[in-house]
This record gives sequence, C-alpha cells and structure tokens, in this order.
Amino acid sequence: MREHARTVALLPRRRVHGTPLGDMRSGRRGDGAELVGLRDYRRGDDLRRLDQRASARASRARGEDVLLVREFYAEEAARVVVVLDRRSSMRLFPGALPWLHKPDAVREIVKLLVSSAFEARAPMACLAGATWWPPARRPRTEDWEHDDGSPPALAELARTPRLGKGTFVFVVSDFLEPPSADDWWRLLARGWDPVPVVVQDPTWEQSFPDVGGVPFPVAEADGSRPRLVRVTRSEARALRRSHEARLRAILERLRSLTLEPVSIGTADPAGVHLAFHRWSAARGGRLR
Repeated sequence: MREHARTVALLPRRRVHGTPLGDMRSGRRGDGAELVGLRDYRRGDDLRRLDQRASARASRARGEDVLLVREFYAEEAARVVVVLDRRSSMRLFPGALPWLHKPDAVREIVKLLVSSAFEARAPMACLAGATWWPPARRPRTEDWEHDDGSPPALAELARTPRLGKGTFVFVVSDFLEPPSADDWWRLLARGWDPVPVVVQDPTWEQSFPDVGGVPFPVAEADGSRPRLVRVTRSEARALRRSHEARLRAILERLRSLTLEPVSIGTADPAGVHLAFHRWSAARGGRLR
C-alpha cells in the first residue's frame, strides 16, 4: 500500500494573482465563494446571483426597478517558488554521522512543498544558484539536486517576470551568511510572500556540545582534510552561548522584516512536516 504523501496548507498572507481553478483568496473578481459586495445587474450576468431582498430595498429607495447581483472574489492558485542555497555549508554533515545531513533535510523540505503545491493546484518553480526551472504542475525535482556553491539568488529572482502577487518564495538555507535586508524588501515590494526556511544542525550550529578537553576531528565545509581540534570546557560553553545567540538573532532579524521563518533541525519527514504545520497553523490563526 502506497504511503500517503504529507502536505501542508499553503495559506497566503495577502490575496493572490495566480492561476485559475485554485482555492486561495484572489484579488480578482470571479467564481469564488467569498463575497465582495453588490453591484447593478449587467446584461449577461448569471441570474442565480441576483439578490432579491437587496434589489427590493434598492428599488423602494430609488423609486424605480433595480436589480442587484452578488459579486465574489475568484479562487486562484498562487505560484510556489523554492530558492535553494547551494553553498558548501549546505552539504554538511556526512550522512554516516549522527547529526543533521543537510542534503537529506533539503530533500524532505522540497518533497513536502511539491506535494503541498500539487494539493493546492499551484504551479511550482525552483531557483538553484543561477539555474531557473519555470513553474510546472509536476516539477522534476531530481533536476534540482546539484551543487554549484551558489548562494540564494534573491536579487536575480526579483527580476523574474510573470510571477503574480501572492507568489510563495521558500528560501531554503542555513542563513549562516544571510541575505541582505534589501534582498528581502525587493521580494516584498513585488507583492510576493517570502518564507525563510532555516536549516541548521541542532548540535553543532544551533548549539554546541559539551566536548571540553576531548579532541575531535573538524573538516572545513570545502571538503579539505579533517584536523583534530581540542577546546576547553569554558570554550565549549562560550561556543554554545554564541551559536544559540546567533540562531536567535537570525530568527529575530527575519521577523523584524515581517517574515515568518520556519526552523528545521531534522531530516525526519515527520519532524519537517511538524515544523511546516506549525507555520501554517500560525497563519491560519491570524486569518480567522
């Protein structure tokens, strides 16, 4: 029996200008379920939208026959764009070690977003380094799995045409070298919905273990030969405080830009789904 694909509700912060036949709140008029208001009848309008009570009240007030019809917002599907950080730090840590293997975490994140976009009937695109895969209903995610050492190209994405308002932009990175505030503001100015996805190992990047006095091998992110490093207990405590403060600063800075980051510290599909579910549930609470 095939396992049911995990999905998360993609709830836009603002009305979208996307593709038809979706279920998100659009900024355009159409065949949706959310009422905009009433207007005078025009030839060709669907008579089933006629509001008889409002028409009767308006007729009495104006002293003439008036027909008013209900007007609704359309329901559309926003586009979804995934921007992948391809720098060397996103290749940590080796899969054989008991820490977060970032490529596995990114793979689970992308898998969840692909399933969620398909569920919402939303076309999905990807920008990995300088390579752009345009929106598709069923993207070939295996094409995205290459490493070229490139940072998230947010400035390049901001110049991409034909992405409507309300487009989701999921930026997947460890944010150890974060984009500038100007990069984020360019996306926000386009009316898009950028979502930072912060991928960090909970042991060595979100914190630091108690390894004072114990030599351990450290390899540079560029793949150079490991070397033995020894830190004292006080140095380990200082690194722990520094890394935890760094993560807090990253998240607080993103929130100060009106963004809603998702923090990922696992490659387990259930853990990735839970983090995104909390993000979606928080948005749902604000929408009600």
